[in-house]
Amino acid sequence: MKTKKTTQDTSWEIKDRTYLVKGTNQPLTLKIPSRHTTRHALLWYDNEKNEQREIRYATNQNSPFKDEQKGEATLGHIVFRDGSLYVKKENQALQKILSLYHPLKNKR
Repeated sequence: MKTKKTTQDTSWEIKDRTYLVKGTNQPLTLKIPSRHTTRHALLWYDNEKNEQREIRYATNQNSPFKDEQKGEATLGHIVFRDGSLYVKKENQALQKILSLYHPLKNKR
């Protein structure tokens, strides 16, 4: 019996990205959770470590995972305006949160 192992794509392309709100209802502004709270769980299950990892968007950190962030973190907001959000290639942490790890990916 073969077991299917899912892994993250290691060929991450560094480029500017535009994210769009899914669906027909597009509010003027939409703020999605940018850190883990009891109200909004921002967790990602890591198969290699076999544990849940907390995600948060810190503007001064390189990693989207809280356990990999060092020192004080300056938390940022994730806000879509007119149904879209443009993220420059220099902001890789936010791009990875939105493209790979955020629980609302492909739902909102």
